[in-house]
Amino acid sequence: MIEVKTFTVEYELASVVFYQQIQAKDMEEAKLMVWQQQSTANIRAVTLFNDEEII
Repeated sequence: MIEVKTFTVEYELASVVFYQQIQAKDMEEAKLMVWQQQSTANIRAVTLFNDEEII
């Protein structure tokens, strides 16, 4: 059983603020997933959205 949590990541890119929901194990993994897609993004906040268990 893998425990996955949904996080909302707030980041800024070219003076525009974006929000993206990411499913990850922890906050660090959520940040890394955004940075992989947007390498120049400035991560402003990571918020736990809810807890889910995926089997």
